Amino acid sequence: MLLAAFIGYAGGAHAQHPVIQSVLDEVRIDSMMHWVNELSGEVPVLIGGTGHTLLSRHKNNAGNDLAQAWLMQKFVELGYTPVVQSFSTTGKNILVTKPGDGSTEEVVIICAHYDAMPGGNLDAPAADDDGSGVCAVLEAARVLRDVPFVHPIIFALWDEEEQGKIGSIFYAGGMAANDALIRGVINMDAIAYDGNGDRKARVHTRPVANSLEIADTVFAVLDHYGIDIDLIMTNPGATYSDHASFWTEGYGAVLIIEEFTSDGNPQYHTPSDRVQYFDVPYYEKLARLSIASAATLAEPVWTETSIRDDGSLSGFTLLAFPNPTAGEATLFIDLPMGTRAQLAVLDALGRAMGAAQAIALPMGRSSIRLSLEGFPPGGYTAQVMLDQGRTLSSRIIRLP
Repeated sequence: MLLAAFIGYAGGAHAQHPVIQSVLDEVRIDSMMHWVNELSGEVPVLIGGTGHTLLSRHKNNAGNDLAQAWLMQKFVELGYTPVVQSFSTTGKNILVTKPGDGSTEEVVIICAHYDAMPGGNLDAPAADDDGSGVCAVLEAARVLRDVPFVHPIIFALWDEEEQGKIGSIFYAGGMAANDALIRGVINMDAIAYDGNGDRKARVHTRPVANSLEIADTVFAVLDHYGIDIDLIMTNPGATYSDHASFWTEGYGAVLIIEEFTSDGNPQYHTPSDRVQYFDVPYYEKLARLSIASAATLAEPVWTETSIRDDGSLSGFTLLAFPNPTAGEATLFIDLPMGTRAQLAVLDALGRAMGAAQAIALPMGRSSIRLSLEGFPPGGYTAQVMLDQGRTLSSRIIRLP
């Protein structure tokens, strides 16, 4: 059987991407709050079996080195091998790479800074700025660990942001010097304070590389998954946090931050920046938005049987050839029995591209010609929905 399907292009949002939804469902505010309490000195921590209390993460305080060791230990406990990138006698970035599927070296970065203010002899708990972002990065590492993605993901924690983005400047400059490919950067800097309870937050972007498209992705995730945040786009965005280091090098990046302009945290850069001032539900929402946006940019890999499979699909096969394709591919479907099915093509957000086609599939191998003409370049999923909710999926790359 040979059918022409999906001749036109339409961007209707008809279905959530089940992998992204499963990621959102796994985000836990209790784990993030537990980590923030430890990182900001509310409770003692064990580092290499020795007890410590992290009272300050200022670059000149010994607590910053302790925090770096604690964060390395957390990544190891989460199943990763973290790397320290030293850029001065005091400065140390922490980097963890989750490999992609091997088809690309273009990375997605989700990041925050772990150093703190104020300096001197004062405590610098820095729970909001930026313990909140740091622990959201840890949570991203936890929930994304076993999820396969096309693009490698880098979980990055920058040092010495408070002295002028020094750690991220060093990293971004090195990436540019090596012609490294970056698909996008999601930077979180202070995402837990909402003093007036209006749920407002900002995404900062600029017309640098694909930064505007990354911001559009954040808004699409916000809308598509019903995250209850009143998000404001700022363009041109501010340059006071680590995302701007990537703009300088011509990479696409955005900053996700609480409404710092009209509802700034009065504890900012003081010893009183503590978890007691968090709006915890608000924090959870901004963390979920950031993590899901990074996961969307990284493109979840769909296996031949999707995570929505309700039962065994032994004997079922869905393949696409050629893949990648410049415009047309042929789907090959093997079924052990005749059935009716629904064919759909989904974008990286899980949105149906055009109307689904009802097809009758005979026993054995069927072939369906699939036209992607008019689709933007990128990753798509061909999905065949069988009876009783069973689903077959195959990922297709559309070349420019």
